[in-house]
Amino acid sequence: MRRVKTERFIEQISTNGSVPCRFECSDGATYFVKHYGNNRLHVINELIGSLLLQLLELPTPEIALVEVVPESIEGLNFDRKAPCGVAFGSRQLQGQSKSLDRGDLYDGLEIRKFTASQSLTGIVLFDIWVYNTDRTQLNPNVLVEQIPNNRFRFVAIDHAMIFDGMEYRYLDRSEKILSPTIEDSLIAHPLYRQIHDSLGLFYSEEADRVLGRIESIKEEELRGVLEEIPDEWEVTETEKDSIIKYYLLPRKHCVRGFYQQLLVDANIKIP
Repeated sequence: MRRVKTERFIEQISTNGSVPCRFECSDGATYFVKHYGNNRLHVINELIGSLLLQLLELPTPEIALVEVVPESIEGLNFDRKAPCGVAFGSRQLQGQSKSLDRGDLYDGLEIRKFTASQSLTGIVLFDIWVYNTDRTQLNPNVLVEQIPNNRFRFVAIDHAMIFDGMEYRYLDRSEKILSPTIEDSLIAHPLYRQIHDSLGLFYSEEADRVLGRIESIKEEELRGVLEEIPDEWEVTETEKDSIIKYYLLPRKHCVRGFYQQLLVDANIKIP
């Protein structure tokens, strides 16, 4: 995993969760940084979620492990614990970006400037697999990034609540594999249907591609993802086993059925 160091503090971002900070780092890029001290699970989940999205070839910001240099925050005050140690960094998108909630992007012909619009289908399938309950109608956690030729793409961010926010040591205690409800899914977002109606979002080829990738993922690939977790975060082998054996592997066989039921619940048909 690539590592960078903080060089210049830019701002603290007030949220209800991990209170990220924005830093300019040693590679010249700007990162949104979440550190281990504010919420252990959130930071680990961010890393795991980003790497799994990369494995599925779905759009998500570049990431790095960020070493917080004490001198870069000297004399500053923070709402919660000051950033320290090795943190998770999500690189700021290079193009102008806005939240999926910005409805003005979808008016008129603007919607036709979107490339790979079906990636939203992949993001929904990812959320079902990892049981992400933090990408919903009220909190979509999807950015719209402007890319060359005056076009746009959808980018998934914020994976802190994957695994339903559960402690890893409890993942083996679930007696039943649960599906997110339509209220817990991006499918409920009104703009999701609008994009579908305008662009034919639900190409069965994309759904089949992502579902096939999830269903074919092997234990060795998942272990490779978890091996990227830095030693400084002290994730035990028992915790890693719980994530793989009691969550990701069993759930991969349920995603297709859960997805089809969510489409039925939303009254959406794939062409």
